[in-house]
Order: sequence, then structure tokens, then C-alpha cells
Amino acid sequence: MGGHLLRRKTVVPGRRALPVVVLAALALAGRPTAACAVELNDPSPPPQAAPAPAPVSDSDPLAPLQGHEAPEVATITVPDPDEDLVGRYVDGLLATRRQWLQQCLDRSIFFRPVISKALADRGLPRELGYLPAVESGFQERAVSPRGAAGLWQLMRNTASPYGLRMDLWVDERRDVEKATAASVGKLVENYSIYGDWYLALAAYNCGVGKLSGILRRSPGSDFWTLRRKGLLPRETASFVPQFLAIARILGHAGRYGLDLDWDPPPQWSVIPVDRPVDLRMLSRASGAPLDALLAGNPALNFMVTPPADYEYKLKVPSDFGPAVEAVLAGEQMPLLEFRVHVVEEGDTLFGMSLRYKVSVPLIQQFNPAVNPRALRIGARVLIPIISPRSSG
Repeated sequence: MGGHLLRRKTVVPGRRALPVVVLAALALAGRPTAACAVELNDPSPPPQAAPAPAPVSDSDPLAPLQGHEAPEVATITVPDPDEDLVGRYVDGLLATRRQWLQQCLDRSIFFRPVISKALADRGLPRELGYLPAVESGFQERAVSPRGAAGLWQLMRNTASPYGLRMDLWVDERRDVEKATAASVGKLVENYSIYGDWYLALAAYNCGVGKLSGILRRSPGSDFWTLRRKGLLPRETASFVPQFLAIARILGHAGRYGLDLDWDPPPQWSVIPVDRPVDLRMLSRASGAPLDALLAGNPALNFMVTPPADYEYKLKVPSDFGPAVEAVLAGEQMPLLEFRVHVVEEGDTLFGMSLRYKVSVPLIQQFNPAVNPRALRIGARVLIPIISPRSSG
């Protein structure tokens, strides 16, 4: 939504390599591939009205990846005059971005169950499940220069109407389930406006207001006509055929020479937490890998769960679920209270330590990225206040 991956640089905060048991399924280690456009010339087809797009499909979204030689299955079809254009994108991607495509395919394993269910519940075309490849490269911590965030690259003004919370503690645009529900809702809303998946996808990229204004200047035009006339923003004009090409490749990965991983995705347990919990302490006490806890909870702005009134639900690897529950219920896990201090002019860590009655080293422990000699006005500093568990 904030400008698709093949035409922008998307930043993902670094994370350490995951333990082997988690890494094989998540494939999240390493920094993102820098965006670079695949420039392809239009085939300049003869003018011809595009046939009506396929209706919303009841077929199973994101069916098992097709690596066999049966006919390809698609629920969003491409008009004949524009098929060559999409085919050229397919060829260009395979020639120049094969490694990136493989990375997207590997990462998608982690998200496939959530996306599949969301699309199946609404009866939507399965190709839409590959939209995060174009948006973020299937990286839930991706952030665009425009401020779009998460797997689906939602802008704040797009996410807010769907109830996503974005505040000091969490950014739910990075929450896979909630962001997927919001994005699917937005796609359905776009389809209800235009009755056409090509235009719905174009609006997902450039915005409903922008696209509707273009259509008012060229009434009756479909996406492909707008593209041939040069009326669409350059990024949007390439976004739809690039998406169709990527969906075709990833949806039939085996026949395009990509390696298929048939291992099931990781299983997670969801545990309600009734207070802020430091994930580092929880990891040490329970044995659950810290990287796995962070991977399962990407919406957190800190390595700490939010206050009790958030009713936060912590995702942990199922194998460690009982151990985590036991630690949270036990007497050894200290109660932690946190406050978020927004830096103002004249603030120092020493001043904060006096104000909140906590040592400077403890503040630094929870804020390793904060430079005490160069505090930035407006920066957020997590202040820990630790007290022993009461015996009552």
C-alpha cells in the first residue's frame, strides 16, 4: 500500500539468526533484499476491451503449491491482449530475482495458514495470498519510506478504520492475524467499489481517491485501458502485472524451478498475559528461545508485553507453551511495571533515574539503542519499575 517492494527500499529491523528448530520454518534471518524494479517494455497490444474479470472465487485459497505438470489453476485471469505483458514480467523475475522469489516462498510458509483462512472465510481468489510478496517480501517487520508497515504494508490511515492499534506499546500493522484481516477487508471494500479485481488491486496501491479521480477523467475504462493510455501512476501501472506474475510463479513454484518445502508451519500456543512481562526474562526462565518469542509477537514495540488493560495474548512455540505458562504462574517471575517516557528538551538518563527511582544502568539495559549523550527529543524510553511478587 505504501509503494510496492519491487520499486522501493523496505527496511526491516535486524534480528539474530533463529535456532534451527524455528529457523527452518520461519526463514526470517538476514536483512531484506533491497527493492529494485524489473523494467519491462509494454508489448503494445492492439486496443481491445478486457473481458469481465473472474468473480470472487469459492475455490480453496493458497492450495498446496503446485509443482506438478497439471494445467495451471488461476482465479484471477489475465485478458488475452495483456497476457504477454504478464508473461514478460514472469520471465524478467525469473531471470533477475530468482533468489528473492525463493526467499519469499520460504518466508510465506510461516504466514500461509493465517492468510489461507482469511481468504477462505471470505471466498476470495487464492492469488491474493501472494500480495505480501509484492508489498513486503513476506516480512512482517518491513517499513517503507512512506511509513507503511507490516506484512501488508498498511498506512496508518488505512489501518485505523479496521481497529488496528498503533501506540507507544504496539503496532498491530505488524500483527499477522490482525493486519491480514484488515487487508482482506480493504481488498473486499475495493472490490465492492469497482467490481473488478484489477482496479481493486490498483486502488490498494495508489488509494481509492486517486484511482476514482482517474476513472472520472476516463469513464468506463478498465485497468488495462487506463494503463495503455498512461493515466495511472507509474508504480500502480506496474504493480498489478507484477503481482499477477509473482502470484503465478509462487503459486506454481515447482514448475518454475523453485524449491518447495513441504514441512508444516510452526505451531503456536496463545497465552494471555495480565501484566507487562520482559521477554528476555521469560526466555531465560522458561527455555523458550528469545528469537522465537520475538518472531511470534512482531507487534510489540519493545521486548516487553503491554500493560494489563491491553489484554495482550502472547504467542509462544507450542513446545514451550507449558513451560511459559508455569513460569508466568510461578513465584520466581518478578512483577514488572513499565512506563514510557517521551524525551523532552533538557532530559537526561540521570534525571530520569532520579524521577523514576531506578538506576541508569537498568534504564540502559531496556533501551540499548538509546545514546545517553545524544537523547533525541520525542524518542521513547522504556522505564522499568520492578517489584517482587506479593505473597498475598
